[in-house]
Amino acid sequence: MDLYDRDYRKCIVIAGLLHDLLEDTDETPEEINSKFGPEVANIVATTTYDGSIEDYLDRHYDIYRRCFSLGRAAVLVKAADILDNSDYYGMGDSEELRMNLITKLEYFIDASEPYIGNEDIHQKLADTFPVVKKRSGHLG
Repeated sequence: MDLYDRDYRKCIVIAGLLHDLLEDTDETPEEINSKFGPEVANIVATTTYDGSIEDYLDRHYDIYRRCFSLGRAAVLVKAADILDNSDYYGMGDSEELRMNLITKLEYFIDASEPYIGNEDIHQKLADTFPVVKKRSGHLG
């Protein structure tokens, strides 16, 4: 796992492992808190989609804004999640989906720079998504 291999703090690594738990199971933030503590529970809750937001980009921007609000730990977990899912991003079956992917990645890479811009995980994001790098011009 990227976060473990990069030697991030234990709570960040655990939150990275659990980040999809609330979306994919019946687990609750309270249960995560009781098993792993409030810092992990907050990161997991912050990186979880709000199912009430229907628009694809709005749903992602909501997560990103919540990550930026919580701070570096949540931004790192979201960055690792994006990198982990990068193999699937080329599977967009429409031009609209492909453009949405580029738009959301461009936004995250740019906006995450103040939080993790000096870390190699941020550079890996820019290197992994060269189409975003080309469009934004000032990355990398």
